[in-house]
Amino acid sequence: MIRIGPAGIPLSCKGRTNKDGLVYTKQILDLNAMEIQFVRGLYVMEDEEAQFIHDYAKENDVELHVHAPYYINLAGSGEELDLSLEKVIYSARIGDKMGAKTVVVHPGYYGEETEKKTMKKVVKSLKKIQGAFKKEKLKIKLGIETMGKKRVFGTLDEIIEICNQVKGVIPVIGLGHIHARTNGGLKKREDFEEVFTKLKSLRLRHYLLHVTGVMYEDGNEYYHVPIKKGDMPLAPLIEIIFDNNYNVTFISESPLLEHDAVYIRLQVEKAIMKRTGKEEADYRDLSEIL
Repeated sequence: MIRIGPAGIPLSCKGRTNKDGLVYTKQILDLNAMEIQFVRGLYVMEDEEAQFIHDYAKENDVELHVHAPYYINLAGSGEELDLSLEKVIYSARIGDKMGAKTVVVHPGYYGEETEKKTMKKVVKSLKKIQGAFKKEKLKIKLGIETMGKKRVFGTLDEIIEICNQVKGVIPVIGLGHIHARTNGGLKKREDFEEVFTKLKSLRLRHYLLHVTGVMYEDGNEYYHVPIKKGDMPLAPLIEIIFDNNYNVTFISESPLLEHDAVYIRLQVEKAIMKRTGKEEADYRDLSEIL
């Protein structure tokens, strides 16, 4: 199955609440996923809004995820760490009320520490968070995202190791970040195949993929750009997904948010039409190519 949606309220949506964005994503864009963003800080959401989002998403088959604030350091200490844990748990509580599948988290920074010591700190923090989830009976999954800068903890290998060490934690596969950190390493079919091969040890039934174009240099991401302005192609990725019948959710993190979410949809449908020889396709229906 393939799901596609934007990371946040669509830019063309006149209403600027998450309720508005969800309805717009379904009714106007005809997409079936959305990642609700709490990225700038702790977001206050009334129970009524959370319940509406929960009910609407369930009734209209829209898969939800939430993104915790960006400024989190699970390898930190003292007040910085306490605040980071609070941000993640608070975001998870709201996400759980809405019925979101995943709370997406940026893991943190190496700082003055070695990669090995940073790993230990992040693992310890994640176990604390998982303990809080269990205590509060939160069903939402904790997702740790791959990162695009060398000074930031979060190579693909590190994220996989985290998921192996902390039960219940899943990877959030930021393809643009991986592409930047490997200095343009995702261009050919075999490049994307290597990503999925590495992930096999986790035995995932679903892959949450973040997609954007990205400007980078020397293995460091500078900023996101529209998909067409980046140099990471979608076609080989889509072919691999079809060939392996992967269950994936594409979340557009592009500056052109919903425009590029729809662009992903068009590329998926173009690939379906190429395989079937038909002039029309629906990204939600892969029955004729599997």
